[in-house]
Amino acid sequence: MRVAVFALLALAACGQSAPPPPLPEQPRAATPPWFICDGVDAQALFVFERDGEAVRVSEYDKPNGAVVARTDYAIGAEEGAAGSVYITLLRDGADAGTVRRINPGMLESPGAAYTAPFSSVQLGERTVSCRWLPRTRVFGFTGRRSFVVHEDASGDLIYTTYEFADAASARSIELSENARTTTFSVEAREGAEDLRPDGSDFRFVGRDGYSYVVALSRDGTGRLDVQRTGETVQSEPLVGFIEGAAAE
Repeated sequence: MRVAVFALLALAACGQSAPPPPLPEQPRAATPPWFICDGVDAQALFVFERDGEAVRVSEYDKPNGAVVARTDYAIGAEEGAAGSVYITLLRDGADAGTVRRINPGMLESPGAAYTAPFSSVQLGERTVSCRWLPRTRVFGFTGRRSFVVHEDASGDLIYTTYEFADAASARSIELSENARTTTFSVEAREGAEDLRPDGSDFRFVGRDGYSYVVALSRDGTGRLDVQRTGETVQSEPLVGFIEGAAAE
């Protein structure tokens, strides 16, 4: 602080104006997760963040959506077997987990892998199967629910939510095209995508006058709004999300 004051005084004494203050630092875009494993056979959701060979895993509990653990790992060996890639997670140099990612070419519809098909994670003594739907455009979660915006084979947009409060009673189901999911809490079809200069909105009209809007911004933030007759009755910030796109 003294150095700065002396510098300003010296400039004033020399008849020079002080330099303008630096511009405030602009917010940086949030880095999207490596992937999200929303357990279809466990009441937990895991966010995997990767920076080079370093991986941080945040575990969120259901039904309350609270963070119960954050654990750091390092990437170990990667091995291919039976159409999958198995990625070892290390802690203190020892094997501590495994991530399984299916080779899209092994899927019923390889072009439907808009997001990487991570099928399961093994962390310590636990193995959890991960939710995955073909042609996923957005997969995210709030403090109360996870949701998927995906396309059917005709390109129509579908919105499904999976309430954390319903996790204990949800049934694991298998759908076509290698989908792995559970019974949904809400489903809305024939959605519309609206592009904005700073992001995009996915809008769906549900039943009983309700509609759902998933709003994504280019700065890495997002929001899930529930509306009724045009008025927002519930608005939840997205804790995390990933976006998918068709292969070019």
